Amino acid sequence: MEPSVLSSQNKLTTQTLPFVVRMASQGDLDDVAALRSNAYGKHLPKLGATLREPEESDYELGCEVMVARSKFDGSLLGTLRTHANVFKPLPLQASIRLPAQYQGERMVETTRLCVKGSPNSSLVRNALFKALFQYCYSQNVRWMMAAGRRPVDRIYDALMFVDVGEVGVFHPMAHAGNVPHRVMSFSPAHAKANWAACQHPLYEFVFETWHPDIDLATSAQMNFPWICPEADFDMESAPAPLSGFGPMSRYDYLSNSVDINLDTLANTAGRFNA
Repeated sequence: MEPSVLSSQNKLTTQTLPFVVRMASQGDLDDVAALRSNAYGKHLPKLGATLREPEESDYELGCEVMVARSKFDGSLLGTLRTHANVFKPLPLQASIRLPAQYQGERMVETTRLCVKGSPNSSLVRNALFKALFQYCYSQNVRWMMAAGRRPVDRIYDALMFVDVGEVGVFHPMAHAGNVPHRVMSFSPAHAKANWAACQHPLYEFVFETWHPDIDLATSAQMNFPWICPEADFDMESAPAPLSGFGPMSRYDYLSNSVDINLDTLANTAGRFNA
């Protein structure tokens, strides 16, 4: 995380975790899919059945899959995926038009949050959130976005996410089986001050503790202009919210095997704003 967000490193408490949090490799994705399918299948059997294989978004530049793996046996304890609006709208934008304050801003949506039931499940979820926050801050994201169904929305309430529109309203989400979700946002830039002001229980964990087991070194640094397109609300012509549209694989990008042509991407992304 950037030094401006944390206290100086020599003032930080060091805490090791019984697991590691990192960006997923391609070799992790089958385990990720199995955990998603099991977790979603308990509440949404039809959606769970569709998640038995890795999704196209798991490979796409602009998305990151984070995993928490046990140090004891290497088992997968939790995962989430991020979607940045670097090339195309967020998945939730296929289901709701965001207010003006979000238009043209860098945003990252959290999807496919799954934590395996265990004595450490709360710690795993907190560590994944810290990794998510660090990632968003490092990418200069203006808004962290999330869509939460009942009772998952309470997790985001506890983290001080706020509704993007009328408080407590649920919207059917196309990328989550049309189950109603609250759409909520969180400002990374104001997180430290806001959490300090209310003495948030995770303040020390996120801002005053160094966790060497949280390692985001293999994230794709998208240090180029983001397109931040708006969604096309002509749903007959708009692509599916988790469709295969994407400029390239994040793994190709990380291997430096492809170049980004921003003019081409801008023209391609223009179909979302038509």
